Amino acid sequence: MYRITKPLASAAISCVLAAGVVVATGATASADRCPSSRSPRIDGAQAQWTTACDMGDVKVYGWVDATRKDGKCAVVRIDPAAGRTREFQACGSGTRETFSVTYDDQNVAEVTLRLR
Repeated sequence: MYRITKPLASAAISCVLAAGVVVATGATASADRCPSSRSPRIDGAQAQWTTACDMGDVKVYGWVDATRKDGKCAVVRIDPAAGRTREFQACGSGTRETFSVTYDDQNVAEVTLRLR
């Protein structure tokens, strides 16, 4: 039987706790090609978005909701293959923000839902 030293046990517990924090704050991402639709939920936030292509351009549109009274904002981040990253946020429980953004000459964008 192996004996676990106290520093090793402490490090293992710290890693588990850190992983729990990452999961609790949540980040749901998808690098979607056209056409696609997602409806992610994390604790404190929900969103819905659609990725559509038209004549070589990608359009991402939808909404983001804050669902908890915790002072945090629900954030949808859209990161295209090329071009400027955009963020849309809803702050305060029950707040919904809609968004629509188009990127020229591409057919994919990574879309992320998180709390901030």
